[in-house]
Order: sequence, then structure tokens, then C-alpha cells
Amino acid sequence: MQPKMQKKKVLLITYGNRDHASTRVRALNHFDRLKDVFDVTWAPRVLEDNREGLFQKIYFAITKRLLAAGLYCTVLFFGFDIAFVQVRFLPAWCLRILKRKKTLICFDFDDAVYTYSIAEFDMMMKYADKVIVATPHLEEYVKAYNKTCRVIFSPVDTDLIVPLKNMQPVFTIGWIGSNWTLPYLKTLTPVFQALKGKISFKLLVAGADISLPGIETECLPWSEQNELEALRRIDIGIMPLIDDEWSRMKGGYKLYLYMAAGKPAVASPYGINADIIKPGITGFLASNETEWLAAFEKLQNDVVLRRSMGDLARQNAEQKYSYRVCTKQMIEFINN
Repeated sequence: MQPKMQKKKVLLITYGNRDHASTRVRALNHFDRLKDVFDVTWAPRVLEDNREGLFQKIYFAITKRLLAAGLYCTVLFFGFDIAFVQVRFLPAWCLRILKRKKTLICFDFDDAVYTYSIAEFDMMMKYADKVIVATPHLEEYVKAYNKTCRVIFSPVDTDLIVPLKNMQPVFTIGWIGSNWTLPYLKTLTPVFQALKGKISFKLLVAGADISLPGIETECLPWSEQNELEALRRIDIGIMPLIDDEWSRMKGGYKLYLYMAAGKPAVASPYGINADIIKPGITGFLASNETEWLAAFEKLQNDVVLRRSMGDLARQNAEQKYSYRVCTKQMIEFINN
């Protein structure tokens, strides 16, 4: 009988907790699926964020510092085969200790995080053995600093998200995000105002709170269950962006969610959005009010088109953006 292979020890260092989309999608969900391969020690920067009262804010600040101290003690006194650092800049002394202990450092991110601090980003690029990014645009930027870089998309759970053929009583436009990304949605306010004179529709928002004058809007606080509910209840999904560097570097996670749910999407044609959506086949790209209105009217009026687009979008999600595909890519990249 062959001896059982010893699991590699992984120190998983994340910027957020489970309520932070990037942490959950690009780190925790991967390693939850790899328990037979890796022995994981998780070091989040923060606990889940529920800061409402003064006590909660003080508690949050204290625990954040305690977690940082715990991470540094872990690096100092324990050894790991791999340090998987997700959207977090580590101090130089910490990186040097990991290197001294021959720990493979893998840095993962999905936004233009170099804009936070180019000096700290340079430091991560200097010490990272491998870099994982969410888009080809980020890969192109990173390769000027670190050649060992690979694109792995932010995956969706195509086993959990199941397409439903149900139709809503009122045409429902969906947006999933956070209060931090709400300014993107607000750019469509003039579009929604113009649209209400043309068709009957409802806006369903998951993860943020917004009120648009005269627009029927339902807002769900973010939770994994509410995200699933929103995906079941929408007819189409949207991903508006602003044409700037941050948007051009963003991953397309919202679009992957809509696609996994079998829904067509309408999105701004910036960054990876233009690669994900096949116009007229899995959705539409819209760069101005006229194009947004035309896409909404077309999808509201043509149920057959909506369903065929949703079916093709679902196929793309399974083939390119599922955990079955992306987790396999990640483990191969780390182990090679």
C-alpha cells in the first residue's frame, strides 16, 4: 500500500473576511475545495464587518490589530510550504522571513491594487514567486514587474447557481454589488428615468442600498442567500462602469454570476467586459444612453432571445468561469 502523501502547509493571508467578495471568491472558496491537498491556516486582516454602533467600531479596530499581531507571530514562529497572499501588502521584513524559510509566496489580486501604494506593490512583486490576476489587462501590467504571472478568472459556483426558466411578473433588471461600487450603478440614473417612459420594469439590487426617484427599486442586504435569491428573480443583469484605469482593470465577477444563472447581461464595454460578453449572443455592450435603452427594450420585448442568450451564457460560465475549471488551474499553477 502506498504511503499517504503529506499535505502541503498553506498560510492563507487575506485582505477581508467571508463577507468580502474577493476574499471569498478568489481564496476561501478555492481552499475549501482543496482540503484533501492542503493544510490551511487562515489569517484574515479583519473579522466580518458589522460596524454600526460605537462599541462595534472600537471592537473592529482592536480585533484588526490583534489579527495583524497574530499573523506576524505565525510567520515568525511557524513554517509553511506556501503563503497565499490575497489582495494584501505585507511588510518587507515579513516577506524576507517567508523567503528565508523557503516559503513559496503566491500573490493574488483582481483590481488595480497598485494604485493604493506603488512602493508596497513593487515590494510584493519583488518577493512573489507567483502572481495570479483576474484579467489579461492586469497580467499585461504585472509582467513588467514579475514574469511568473497567470490569469485565473474569479470563479462562480455553477453547482450552487442553477438557471431557472421562470419569468417575473414585471421585467426585472438586476445589479449585484456593494455600497462601495454603487457609484457605477448611479451612472445609469438618466437611463432608468428615460426607460420608465418606454417599458414597465423593476430594479433589483443586492448588496447595496439605493433609491432612485420614480423607479421601482428593491434592495436586498448582501448575504450569500440573498445573492442567490436575486439571481433567481432577475430577467437580466447589468454591469455599468466608468471609463477609467480602475474599471479597465476590474474582473468581471458580476457578469459571471449572471451568466451562471442563465441570464443575459448588459455592460459597459470597458476592460474585460468586452471580452466576456459576445454582443447579440450572450448579451449587449452599451457605452451611451441610446445603447443602454436599446438593449433594455430589445431584451424586454424578446423573451425567446433572452432565453437563448441566457443558455449560451450559462454554457460559457460552466466552460470558463466555474470552480471546476478555475480551482484546477490554480492548483496546477501553484504546484508546478
